[in-house]
Amino acid sequence: MYRRRRGVNTDTSIPLDRLGTPQQISSYIKKLIKASQYDFHELEPVVVHKVYLNDPGLQGAVQGRFLVSEGEVDKVLPLMPNVQTIPVVGEHVLTAEFDNKLFYISIVNRKNSANENSAPINLPPNTKFGKTFTKKDIRHIEVKEGDIVVEGRYGNSINIGCNDANNSPVIKIRAGQTLDSETRQITGKPVKENIDTDASSIYLTSDGLRDIKFDNQQITGKKILIKSDGIFIKGSDIRLGSGDNNNLQPVVKGNDLKELLDPIFAAQQSVNQAVIAKNTAEIVVSSPGGPTPNPQKVVDLTKENKTLLQQNKDLQNAIDNSTYLSDKVKTI
Repeated sequence: MYRRRRGVNTDTSIPLDRLGTPQQISSYIKKLIKASQYDFHELEPVVVHKVYLNDPGLQGAVQGRFLVSEGEVDKVLPLMPNVQTIPVVGEHVLTAEFDNKLFYISIVNRKNSANENSAPINLPPNTKFGKTFTKKDIRHIEVKEGDIVVEGRYGNSINIGCNDANNSPVIKIRAGQTLDSETRQITGKPVKENIDTDASSIYLTSDGLRDIKFDNQQITGKKILIKSDGIFIKGSDIRLGSGDNNNLQPVVKGNDLKELLDPIFAAQQSVNQAVIAKNTAEIVVSSPGGPTPNPQKVVDLTKENKTLLQQNKDLQNAIDNSTYLSDKVKTI
């Protein structure tokens, strides 16, 4: 907090006659009153010089200098203990005093940037934001009427919004934004969330998505959409489709299934080879010039052999390459 004098301090006396007139006395009193008046400000920005990150009892606290009164302050804690926005060096935090202790409320939105809002004052020109933080071209997401949005500094966000057409609830959780070429050309232009191109996303819909598609499909109804390079779920009891034990069936373990099927496949290959050998002998007998010529039988047996040879080839491919197992969905 700070005070700013409204008028001018008049220490010099104002000449009055021995018996001052009412006008002179009134003017003198007004000047004295004006000189003693101040504008009182409960909140004052502090320019951050240092941030305490994980120091016991000081997580998120800052050290810096008042922007107006210019006094040095240290170990100024965030006002809210459970929701913190950690500032970086050079940003301004708005502070207030409670019970003779100084707290900061929020970062002053100097640039309206999702990435950083530094405005270094009385800091060296080469001052860094911190030990690891670096500035990036991170944009706000596009918003619609009534949206409630939480945005990180790194292209991550939670958008609690709705579909425009029917105001049905939608929640979009995203990590890693993608800027298209058109957006990059316009400084500060907000970026539209895109579940297909953003790094990782989870969307929860109550009545589909009206404005975007997912994997080239129009989404309708109640859906949870998850998109990432890898999706990992760990739990001792994972149920898909139903929570009712009477309707559930166990998932097959791929490697165990392979150990069971490979010998069956190999045995079937042996059976097929025996049939192929038998058919080949009958083809010789039934061919023109053979003991019992039968052209149709030759055609049928040749076709059967071709099918069995392809089946053996497919079975061998399954044994060698596990072609019937998914390399994208796995379980323990």
